[in-house]
Amino acid sequence: MSEYMRNRVQWFGKSMSGWTETGSSYLVQVTGLICGGVLVTLLAIYLVLLWRNRLKQRTLKLQKKAFRDLMADESALRHYLAGGEITPKLLDVRKVQQKALQEVLLQQLEESTDDLQRERIRFLAGQAFGTLYRTQLGSIKWSERINTLLYIEQFQITELLPRLEEMMRSSLCSIQERFIILRIYARSGYVRLVKELLKRNTAMSDSQYLQIMLLLTDEIWEKVIDHYAELPVQAKCSVVDAMRIRNVQTTRELALLERLLFEDHVEQRIFSLRALAQIGRMSDGTKDKLLLAWHEERGIRSRLERLMYARLLGRVHTEGFIEHLNGLMGDPAYEIRQEAANSLAQYDQGIEKLRCVARVHPDKYARQIAEETLERKQYERKMA
Repeated sequence: MSEYMRNRVQWFGKSMSGWTETGSSYLVQVTGLICGGVLVTLLAIYLVLLWRNRLKQRTLKLQKKAFRDLMADESALRHYLAGGEITPKLLDVRKVQQKALQEVLLQQLEESTDDLQRERIRFLAGQAFGTLYRTQLGSIKWSERINTLLYIEQFQITELLPRLEEMMRSSLCSIQERFIILRIYARSGYVRLVKELLKRNTAMSDSQYLQIMLLLTDEIWEKVIDHYAELPVQAKCSVVDAMRIRNVQTTRELALLERLLFEDHVEQRIFSLRALAQIGRMSDGTKDKLLLAWHEERGIRSRLERLMYARLLGRVHTEGFIEHLNGLMGDPAYEIRQEAANSLAQYDQGIEKLRCVARVHPDKYARQIAEETLERKQYERKMA
């Protein structure tokens, strides 16, 4: 290697050695700065969490004290519930005391059985929280709006019903919010509910519809019955199911249920059969009409409809139904045979009729279910 090349290699080696030493020092400094920054950040996060925890504990402590003060025998709240006079001290409270007042009123509302006291609690809640709830309904937080709606529902603050209408018209109103608003309408007897129920709302489940129907006031219930024919099918079925649970006995409602037995829509027929089986009443004219309809179309009825029909025949008796029960005891579905046998046992001399079926019925399944039912009835009599 020439002298020139040897000098160049030595120079390059010295240059690289210097750069490595400088670069290593730089990397150490950067690493130190990063670690220091991380430690400072972690310390700051810890201090913030510690401060928030202490603030939360202090708030809870103040709320508990405010709760105890409100529940004291000589408190302004006790005087109001006893006499009905609101003092400025009840309304002019800080946020912590307002939260405590809200929880106390909810507790009193759940425990009270006196209608006058419950009315006073709701009136005070409207005066104390009406403005607050109105503001919170416009919150961007979904959870805060939901909680506010639940409080409005519990306290039945009717002054906010127009504000709830505005929420319903908003495209930002969620499905869950709409459902709670409809429940509030139902509890408060707000006539706007009828218009909402007439709309086709596929987002609502059957159980949600039923919840609303069971909360209706008598006045709104009558209006819903007036507009029954205009309701969506899903709402119609919920109305009929609510009739079953309410155990309706009025002539008008029973006439509607009897008319639905002959509807083209199979689901409405099933719901009306189940409702009438629960209520246990039916006019003689409808019994005759039902006998004729099932005699002609029994073979094309669905399994669930046959089951509800067998159950109904055990609650509303007529001699013509016995022949149908004998036929249903030979049904391919076991639960229908069992239901028919139980229904037949409800008739006068029902046990004797079952013995007759067990002996002479042409269908072996009918004979078997009759024997099973007789054995079970005998066992029940022994255990009684």
